[in-house]
Amino acid sequence: MKMKGIGLLLASAALSFGLGGAAMADGVLDRGMGSEWSTLDPHVVFDGATGWILMDAYEGLINFGPGGTIVPGAAERWESSEDGLTHTFHLREGLKWSNGEPLVAQDFVNAVSRTLNPDTISEKGYYFYSTVSITGAAALANGETTDVSTLGVTAPDDRTVVITLDNPAPHLLYLMGAFQMSPVHSPSLEASGTAAFGDPTKVVTNGAYAIKEVVPQSHILLEKNPNYWDAANVSIEKVKYYVTEDVATELKRFQAGELDITYDIPVNQIEALKAEIPDQVMIAPSTYVSFYSFNLTKPEFQDINVRTALAWAINREVLQEKIVKGGATPSYAFAGGVDPEYNGPQMPGFELSQEEREAKAKELMAAAGFGPDNPLKINVVTTVAEDRMRIAQGVALMWKQVLGVETDIRGMERKAWLDEFYTTNWDVFSDGLIGDFAGAETFLSYMRPSAEPGYNWVSPEYDAAMDVAGTKADKASRDVELAKAEKILLDDMTLAPIAVEPMRALVSTKVNGWIPSATGYYNSQYLRLE
Repeated sequence: MKMKGIGLLLASAALSFGLGGAAMADGVLDRGMGSEWSTLDPHVVFDGATGWILMDAYEGLINFGPGGTIVPGAAERWESSEDGLTHTFHLREGLKWSNGEPLVAQDFVNAVSRTLNPDTISEKGYYFYSTVSITGAAALANGETTDVSTLGVTAPDDRTVVITLDNPAPHLLYLMGAFQMSPVHSPSLEASGTAAFGDPTKVVTNGAYAIKEVVPQSHILLEKNPNYWDAANVSIEKVKYYVTEDVATELKRFQAGELDITYDIPVNQIEALKAEIPDQVMIAPSTYVSFYSFNLTKPEFQDINVRTALAWAINREVLQEKIVKGGATPSYAFAGGVDPEYNGPQMPGFELSQEEREAKAKELMAAAGFGPDNPLKINVVTTVAEDRMRIAQGVALMWKQVLGVETDIRGMERKAWLDEFYTTNWDVFSDGLIGDFAGAETFLSYMRPSAEPGYNWVSPEYDAAMDVAGTKADKASRDVELAKAEKILLDDMTLAPIAVEPMRALVSTKVNGWIPSATGYYNSQYLRLE
């Protein structure tokens, strides 16, 4: 979910001749991660950058190889029933936790039930009852029962995990990776509680790396896990994730050889960097969509005229091409833009010219009672990331010029921004979501009223449309029904689509194996250092 001149020539030359390779001399892969991690609890985390750390430390039933391809993980093979409702995963023989203890199928069952337990306060439970409909998952998540034996995730023996669905889910495998389905080491959790996840002396993982050092506001150090089943093929011994809140400073650290991979690229430096170090500038399509959410608990935003006027007053082309200039594609949809096979709707008013939308926006705002003598005064909560701040500043300027709206921009570090979402302190939220696969359903399932309470949007019609989509086994029929659901969402104008964002990173030439992944999976175990 919720996401990112002088001396350049000399720095480029230093990298080209190997003078900036100090970071690699010690055999450590140094990666920037933007703001500080939100949590290291794998069943709670919903922050994409922190997910990189946990993808290195944990492994799900499947894994994501180079380019984000699905490869066997803890499960060496799997099969599905003819009706698509029963999926059986067969674990590898001799799997171990990082402390050497045996890893068994029940550890995956316990992980899903923990994620669904309301006491865990996880944002990821909806994966198991909305994005896919695992039998009994919704009842556990909603507190209707505490009987985990009713859950359609079972372990008939130590090496078999069986998942039973109420409806077919052709995208199920995309949710079987570590970010969504990390197993849980119950003994350490029972001994230390959730504190174990952030304590390197107590946390037990099952992935290619073990967590060895956690320094708040600085870094997290991972070391190769000798008990990982494929340790022999893990080339990099150590991975260090650095907090790199300021993208300009992050660039300087990359140029100095202190970082091998950056979290982002300063948008005002992209063209210069392309000219100087083109083979290290990585910009590729992704499943990251950005949008502005309106707080429906606020009286002014309960008026659809206000929401529509604000959405229409945004000139998306000018915003991306003249103000941000970060390579994003302007968007008028929510779930469209990442799957070429999905023919979804656009927001109301898309068929109008920008000038026509702005003229009608003024009329709508006046009808809502706002104008020169009574300007709408609102705040926008965003992260302090350079491109997010540019978007907020550009949108605020457009709202001022077109509608006379007075906007207070409140920039926050990523963790504070995530926490702020669940308060009622914001009017407009600079939002974003990284799809777990290139399909509409990954986004639309998140917006189900039953799945995400933070939006305070109740729509039985939307839920019903999503239920119908869930019954379709083939993708084409499913997409037709998903488009109907997206139209309900867009027609309510609960959000203003902004853009489909690219992946941006600087990757040193000494890092081998970096292949663009639309879903943002760049597991360190598949990379190599020269």
